[in-house]
Amino acid sequence: MRRALPAALVAALSLGCATPQPAAQGEPTGERRVRYACDNGEELEMRYFPLQGVGVLVRNGVPVELQQQPAASGARYTNGPTTVHGKGDELLVLIGRMAPITCRAR
Repeated sequence: MRRALPAALVAALSLGCATPQPAAQGEPTGERRVRYACDNGEELEMRYFPLQGVGVLVRNGVPVELQQQPAASGARYTNGPTTVHGKGDELLVLIGRMAPITCRAR
């Protein structure tokens, strides 16, 4: 029994790190993609998966998965170091200690 407990614990903990699985064929994902032009000249994309509570920020071709969080208004997604606040056509991207990036939907 003692040997089975650590293996079960490792298996359970690893499930928390798994990325959301794509919906089975024929199941809706609710995915919505929005491209943004930013004040710093960048263009980025947000992929919203509201049914899964996930957003994916695609910046410089690199996808970053973010978990949806409660927000007073608009939408908020974060993974800790990266946070995205969206309201209407505007998006504010906060990455670590970098200056905030303000973007507007195209």
